[in-house]
Amino acid sequence: MPVSGISEEVERYPWYHTLDLGGGVVTRGMFDHRGSEDRYGLPPDLHGLRCLDVGTMDGFWAFAMERRGAAEVVAVDVEDPEALDWPASLRHRVVKTVDETKARRFALAQRALGSSVERRPCSVYDLDPAALGQFDVVFCGDLLVHLKDPATAVERLRSVCRGTTIVCNPVKEHFPYRRRPLAQLDGVDEFEWWLPNRAALQRLLQAAGFRHVRCNAPFALPATAGGPWKGRRVSVRGLV
Repeated sequence: MPVSGISEEVERYPWYHTLDLGGGVVTRGMFDHRGSEDRYGLPPDLHGLRCLDVGTMDGFWAFAMERRGAAEVVAVDVEDPEALDWPASLRHRVVKTVDETKARRFALAQRALGSSVERRPCSVYDLDPAALGQFDVVFCGDLLVHLKDPATAVERLRSVCRGTTIVCNPVKEHFPYRRRPLAQLDGVDEFEWWLPNRAALQRLLQAAGFRHVRCNAPFALPATAGGPWKGRRVSVRGLV
């Protein structure tokens, strides 16, 4: 597709990720990870590894893993926006446009980049090694905060991981007891369920059966669109 055609098609959609599609075409995403990519703990060299991106949206991290040399990348996401863990307080009034077109946006980016990433419709709750196999690297970015049951989700991440799982999530840093594993519950005002501190995020991975868990330093990634985004992020790596 000529650059002009790609540019026109890109403008039809709201984007979650900022993606450089080449030829000067850059999507105007809600989040621009390009300057913070190394803060997430993704290994720079993934040659020969089988990788999974969970909650892929527009595919930024799936394409990043492919660009870093992964032998195979699978990207999964929930296909039906109504199947997401919307709080009942928000379900009937929230605008779901970004989720309604994510499969089309991914396909557009994939064509523009000449990518061979395989996208499959699947919830994190339904990850199953019998269906997907196991992966050397599992990446899950900014998803747990939107889940009613993050503990089960991390158990499912562990079930398909034979190497390393990287979970990045917003964290709440100002609890009175910082070293205790604590989380703040919302579910009413925002599409956020549990906002953990760093200790709680680490404990989630330990509870799921990861033997070695370590936490990167927190960092900020403000939203470029779609309103304010609370908190700072932490990337936690769990080794099987």
